[in-house]
Amino acid sequence: MHCGAFLLSTEDNSFCCQNGNHVVPPLQALPNHMQALLQIPSQRRHLIEYSCVINNLFSFAGIGVTGGGFQHFPAGGPPVVAITGRTYHLI
Repeated sequence: MHCGAFLLSTEDNSFCCQNGNHVVPPLQALPNHMQALLQIPSQRRHLIEYSCVINNLFSFAGIGVTGGGFQHFPAGGPPVVAITGRTYHLI
């Protein structure tokens, strides 16, 4: 209702943004050249088909965050890092 998230049937409206208390601004529009690619059916099909491969290419890239950044938790449990804010790849 507040943030436009798609929720599962078992999740209540407060699950994603706590009834509007933590609404994240919408993502910026895609760059024009990406929007143009998505308008061509054959290119769109290739992007969908190879999306996992493309994603894997970026998995080795450096990661940056906005907002609070990385939160490291004390030792004692499994290694965990929580990221607050938005993530992006450093290219």
